[in-house]
Amino acid sequence: MIEKWGAVPFAKLQELSNDDYTYGYIGSEDFTMYPLLMPGTFIQVDESKNVVTDGLWRSEYERPIYFLETREGFLCSWCSVKGELVVLQPHPLSPVPVRLMRYPQEAEVLGQVVGIAMRLDQLSAPVKLPETKAQTKLN
Repeated sequence: MIEKWGAVPFAKLQELSNDDYTYGYIGSEDFTMYPLLMPGTFIQVDESKNVVTDGLWRSEYERPIYFLETREGFLCSWCSVKGELVVLQPHPLSPVPVRLMRYPQEAEVLGQVVGIAMRLDQLSAPVKLPETKAQTKLN
């Protein structure tokens, strides 16, 4: 992480340190919100916004992204709550499948992502891209 970003951004993050926000880092192998949030992205999380909201959004940029803690670790995802389950919805271009977890036993919403810092010069595609419907019909 330090090799990619260098020391200057860490000093800047410390300046932004504020009790109202938590900061996180999307792992180098986490393609849940790819390509909207690339692996290696720094995120700013508003912990006061820890309740999943339903709504209609005009674009993927308006839909809230949540920072969650699961038994496997931390992740960012779009979410919806259906009864006792939370639906973790990855970006449609992501190779990560939709996940269902018991809520709040298996997944806890820690807050909403409200800011990001993302490098664009070291983009890497996921190892395995999802198969499209058109590819499936051809096979």
